[in-house]
Amino acid sequence: MFLQAKARHRDLLSRAESSHGRFSNLTVSASLAIAVLILLWIAVVFARQSAQFAVLAPTAAIGVEAASALARWFGALVLFLFPDERVRPRLSWVALGFLIMGSGAFAYGFLVPLITSNQSPNRLLYESMLVWTLAEILFAIGLVPAHAPALTKTHLSFVIGAVVVLGITTPLAADHLPQLIHLKQLDTASVLRQTPLHGLTTWYWAISSMLVVLAVAAAVCASREHRRGTLGSWLVIAMVIWAGSQVHNMFWPSPYNPVLTTADVLRLAFAVIVAVGGVVELRRVATERAMLLAAQQEITNRLTELAAMKADFTAMVVHELHSPLAAIRAIATVLQTGELGSEQYLKAVQAIRSETDVLNALVSDVQSIGSVERDDFAIAPRPVSLDGLLADVEAFATRLPGDHPVSCIVEQGMLVHADPERIGQVLRNLVSNAAIYSADGTAIELRAIHRPKRVRIEIADHGYGIHPDDLGRIFEKFGRGRDAAARRTHGAGLGLYLSRRIVNAHGSDISVTSAPGSGSVFAFELETLQ
Repeated sequence: MFLQAKARHRDLLSRAESSHGRFSNLTVSASLAIAVLILLWIAVVFARQSAQFAVLAPTAAIGVEAASALARWFGALVLFLFPDERVRPRLSWVALGFLIMGSGAFAYGFLVPLITSNQSPNRLLYESMLVWTLAEILFAIGLVPAHAPALTKTHLSFVIGAVVVLGITTPLAADHLPQLIHLKQLDTASVLRQTPLHGLTTWYWAISSMLVVLAVAAAVCASREHRRGTLGSWLVIAMVIWAGSQVHNMFWPSPYNPVLTTADVLRLAFAVIVAVGGVVELRRVATERAMLLAAQQEITNRLTELAAMKADFTAMVVHELHSPLAAIRAIATVLQTGELGSEQYLKAVQAIRSETDVLNALVSDVQSIGSVERDDFAIAPRPVSLDGLLADVEAFATRLPGDHPVSCIVEQGMLVHADPERIGQVLRNLVSNAAIYSADGTAIELRAIHRPKRVRIEIADHGYGIHPDDLGRIFEKFGRGRDAAARRTHGAGLGLYLSRRIVNAHGSDISVTSAPGSGSVFAFELETLQ
């Protein structure tokens, strides 16, 4: 059962890896398609005046910034609280970038416009570029290195301190910093007039170029990590859209202001993807928790089964030990009197030996079950003479109680590929069962039927047979069929279970044909070398 579960697990992992590979290729293709469309959009805007998009909408702009801030905060919160443990360092830096983006949009794009609308274009540009630069630096720290550094408390304190200091000082000093754009105000007409050749300074191009490089690097590295199976596809798409928004913003400035442009549309799309990504991550966490709960439930059920099996095993061992030990104690008490004659003394010793054999068989079964159920259990097959194997078993059968005549039908000189010790153990178990569940004096037959590249080995008896209801359980651990003769039979009910495990390791299985009163035929196959 455990081996089958492991095989199913390996099959599911293989399918999951194959599915991830196909989905990863699809994500990369979609990201490239989005990037191409964004660049084509720029070309269309350059080529056709009517395609330019700029709308003066102060209320809508404030709403967009507020919604974007909430979406980015949500994404940051999810990544902070429920990160994928495989990439916790990367996602921590990305989440911190989302947090700064959301806070900047809320402060400069929502709160400040509610307080005052009298801000110079250069101040607006410096405020927005400050937020984007800090966020993209954090994205780069998390996504670009082969191994992202862990976000420590020291790092977090430094970043928060830098954000607070720069966030306060930059707006105050903006009017004294180098000019980024030669405009007195940012309105629809002004934005539509902006081209790469008019109104934008060298400082603007330098800062904008840096933002584009950082954004593209983050998108490329996010795609790299996604192909490795560590990042979700939503983050790749979000980074591609963000890089596109920075390219658009490079040609048509779109800071926190009442004018909505193509760059604003792309930044809003970025915020939507981040919100969707947060939902995706929460669903991933929910799925993982459900799987963990199911696995824990399965472990609990398995432990309950093991506890019950342990109790049954303990009771079985105690029961099997009780009778031999009681018999040995009783015989020892009689021997201690010294009143037995020589013939009676020999019989007593023989009885002790017989009961000791029962104990040895029980210990051997318990040791064998521990061996075959180990993960590293393996057989050592080699070319073996089949008639030699069956001859050894035939000699073993003649020593069994009950005086069962044994016949052996086998082709001389046949070689099989098998582990002789393990297959010998199987044959002895089957012959012993044939003797136990047959009346004294009934014959036992060993047959080898040659087939193409295989040989079928049969052990047939003319005993009590097996009840149909017992055929499904006799191969289970501790499983035993009912005894038609109502005799007490020794043993732990492990022989057939062990035999099937050994035969399975040889690439075959044990079959049984039986009916009450008509005997039983147990059979399995081995590979031949002739």
